[in-house]
Amino acid sequence: MRRILLLIVLAAPAHAEELRTVVEKESEALMKDRPYAAVVVGVLQDDQEHVFAFGQHDGKAPDRDSEYEIGSITKAFTGVLLADRVKQGVVKLDDPVQKYLPAGWTMPRRDDRDITFLHLATHTSGLTRMPDGFLAVTFQHSKEPFAKYDVAAMKKGLPETKIQWAIGSKYEYSNLGIGLIGAALAQASKAKSHEGLLTARVLEPLNLADTRITFTSEQKKRMIPGFNAKGEPQPNWDFACMESCGAMRSTVGDMLKFLRANAKPDGSLKDALEISHRSWREMSPTSESGLCWIRNVKKNSPPTIWHNGQTGGYHSFAGFIPGKGGVVVLCNVAVGKVDDVGFRVLKFIAEGP
Repeated sequence: MRRILLLIVLAAPAHAEELRTVVEKESEALMKDRPYAAVVVGVLQDDQEHVFAFGQHDGKAPDRDSEYEIGSITKAFTGVLLADRVKQGVVKLDDPVQKYLPAGWTMPRRDDRDITFLHLATHTSGLTRMPDGFLAVTFQHSKEPFAKYDVAAMKKGLPETKIQWAIGSKYEYSNLGIGLIGAALAQASKAKSHEGLLTARVLEPLNLADTRITFTSEQKKRMIPGFNAKGEPQPNWDFACMESCGAMRSTVGDMLKFLRANAKPDGSLKDALEISHRSWREMSPTSESGLCWIRNVKKNSPPTIWHNGQTGGYHSFAGFIPGKGGVVVLCNVAVGKVDDVGFRVLKFIAEGP
């Protein structure tokens, strides 16, 4: 199999070759026996950007402008949007989400308690991973489940969704929970759509023109096709609702901008970014939940803040260390080894000069 490695460095510090060696070694597992794989790794360190590309599509290596589905990394953007709406006084973290949901959407309750935005953003609502009825849709439409689970299905399934334990008592990852945040924030903000609100409040202020849910025809041309773990081509995922849990696509170029904004918050979103990074709930002795971010914590060290994402044909990772830098890995194959690359590079950044 032919492999192409592209290195773009805005400046060339002494440790650039060492970084290149780490990325190349860790990325080998993603490329092995996968001639269809096209992977881009972006690293931000010491305010300098490095972009590494492996594999090829249509005879060319992917680059910083190649588009990929980023799956649940979408949740990190949702967390920033929630923090912005809180900062602007539109909602409060302890507001019941039911207060802002679209007409006909009914939240389940337990023990005479309401689920709040903070419960959803920290995955402590007790809601299941997906709403009632989603599994049946998946059986019928396994390659495009989110496109087929529409608003009508949500209105029917949401009130029938079980709350598994006392609200706020336990961490359990829920795509449904983050999907509800987007719908509620759009309603609270009197916005036409979640994507419109996200674009105006987060994407445009950060100059992320290639990070969207709905693509232009030109952006579609830059989309790298996705494959499942068996190497079978997969269609791109569309979302009929719950977009805020995983519908976004992006590039390494845009994601490096996003990581730069998070690693050293500044500008109009400074407060919102910092609010989203805070520890809002302990998950384990070594991990905490921000607003939709995951925080790995170690005594006497800054936290590692991250999220990953997977769709039918892609796996992605984005993480940063406040004040130091970060890494994004975009892969057009739905394999978990992407996370290994991300964490190894973050370790390199943490131990760097």
